[in-house]
Amino acid sequence: MKTLTIPTNMKELQELLKENPVCDSINKLEITPTKDEEKIWLNPDNQNCFNYGLFTFEDFYNWTQKRGKIVKGNTDEEKQKFFEVAEFIHNHNHGWAILAYKKYFDLLDNSYYPQRIINYVETINKFPLKITKNNHGDIIGKIFGNISEDYANTELVCNSHSYSNIIREIAGAKLVLFNLGIGYYGACNTPEDILNLSWIGDICIYKAVYRYFIKNNIPLPDFDFVNSYNNK
Repeated sequence: MKTLTIPTNMKELQELLKENPVCDSINKLEITPTKDEEKIWLNPDNQNCFNYGLFTFEDFYNWTQKRGKIVKGNTDEEKQKFFEVAEFIHNHNHGWAILAYKKYFDLLDNSYYPQRIINYVETINKFPLKITKNNHGDIIGKIFGNISEDYANTELVCNSHSYSNIIREIAGAKLVLFNLGIGYYGACNTPEDILNLSWIGDICIYKAVYRYFIKNNIPLPDFDFVNSYNNK
């Protein structure tokens, strides 16, 4: 049964938060005496959507009601958007990655598809990619965009068969591109450059997940608003 009253002690607060798993903390919640009243230090698990700091029992209750000081935003409407993103991240595999990397998804060209002409002797690529000195980023965008779209009809859950397949396919594409002198291997999180094969390979997976949600009419929260607000 959902708690409908403001907690007055730590036991009641723990029960309240247990009923609302989106409202999770990294730190152990403990009462901190302040000049005016007792407050509790919060370091939220989702710091893209929630604020850290000292808060009252009432603040924690309001958090579970999608309002108040802990939820980011200046208005009730903005706070609702932040909470919707937090709920999506909690409920969906790779939801956090869509929030973090959605701004890079346009680097991949999901419209490219190597249509084939098939005859009795051979299969010919109708739209072969031609490598030039200055189009390496475009080549990478089309190769990984094609892989991403191929897996956009499949729910990519970690350790699943389809997830293992896309990992292998991405690894093969990276190796071939590198051997052709296209791209380089950097860290998986930096630099955020389409020529960084380690980084762009991950973007391929995250965009496939995003496209899966769209194709299956799964409602998406306002990721762009949250990113814009946090980047002010």
